[in-house]
Amino acid sequence: MSIITLKEPLPSPDSLQLEPLPLDRPLLLIGHGTKDEQGRETFLNFAKIYQSLDHSRPVIPCFLELTPPFIKEGVELCLEKGYTELSALPLLLFAARHNKFDITNELDHCRTHYPQLKFHYGRHFGINPSILSLCQNRLAQVDQLHNNPREIPRSQTVLLFVGRGSSDPDANSDVAKMARLLWEGSGYLTVETCFIGITHPRLEEGFRRALLYKPKRIIVLPYFLFTGALIKKIFDITTQQENQHSDISFTCLPEMGIQLELLTLVREREIEIQKSQVNMNCEMCKFRQMAPLQEDQAHHHHHHGHEHSNHNHLPEDPYSDPEKYHQRIWQVP
Repeated sequence: MSIITLKEPLPSPDSLQLEPLPLDRPLLLIGHGTKDEQGRETFLNFAKIYQSLDHSRPVIPCFLELTPPFIKEGVELCLEKGYTELSALPLLLFAARHNKFDITNELDHCRTHYPQLKFHYGRHFGINPSILSLCQNRLAQVDQLHNNPREIPRSQTVLLFVGRGSSDPDANSDVAKMARLLWEGSGYLTVETCFIGITHPRLEEGFRRALLYKPKRIIVLPYFLFTGALIKKIFDITTQQENQHSDISFTCLPEMGIQLELLTLVREREIEIQKSQVNMNCEMCKFRQMAPLQEDQAHHHHHHGHEHSNHNHLPEDPYSDPEKYHQRIWQVP
């Protein structure tokens, strides 16, 4: 398998002309979090480069889970610097539970400890023309002779678009929409959308569908910002497929990483927050409105002797009963 190493130097502060920020308000830049040290460092480097573009206010990176610094530590750093009002921006591609509930819930917990705290919550990246253009440019590099020595045309190539996967159908449908937008007018034989976790179709099924078209080449495009265990799993599964189908050329792109387009998009999102122009109002989201009630129920359950209930059982397959699964995912957490 050919894992393409794209020639993308790290952006420099001189390479971007950014609109000035209206306010001197710190930015809490929130990543998902990963146990993969390389992925963690890339996110922290992204925040460092973004800070270098404008020193008028602090940019404070933190993670929702898996690795420090966590959100509470980021908030406390803001407070230590004398700020009680902050912008909070999730560095996430799509709006799923983490964006709609988990991050804002963590911020609410911080506010119970620090009542003087006020946060303004920003918008995820979503389906955006600049990210679409970035993907198109990366795929254009894959067409170059040194990356495609057999000169296989796009008409004999299947594009396999791989999302993270979510229990939120809204986020999963956005992955499918992004894949379709990327395919329109591209010249590829077809595009297959699949996921590496949580939902279906999984990557293995994506390969099975891709092979039905009898392509000479399959390009795997992981739709991820930063590397981590899931990216490496995509590489491993692609290698397994290549070993089974030696007559087909397999090419896998890496994660997006630190890109000018993404830094510019973060700036747009930060200005939206400061100007109170964020369209998605997570303060009023049904996920968050129901959270206190469900937390009380969970607390009540825990203190009536049932805390052991799931400790010694294998996790249930959420897809064993499709009807039950679809009913559940439409409910609040």
